[in-house]
Amino acid sequence: MIVCIAEKPSVAREIATVLGATRRLDGYLEGNGYQVTWTFGHFCQLKEPDDYQPEWKRWNLHNLPMIPDTFGIKLMRRD
Repeated sequence: MIVCIAEKPSVAREIATVLGATRRLDGYLEGNGYQVTWTFGHFCQLKEPDDYQPEWKRWNLHNLPMIPDTFGIKLMRRD
């Protein structure tokens, strides 16, 4: 089973349609080896430059370009 998480119910329905997950259950759609559910809003974001290199926290022309080996994501903070 593969789980897909969308940012809102309408996007989840569109993804589920494409994947063939047509069975509606409590809080998710299921079918064809997929479960598609949703949140309300974004809960992940791209990592900040200083998440890769501490010296990238403060802007410095000599650090440009700031390109990590691979880009990552992290959970958003609730402030």
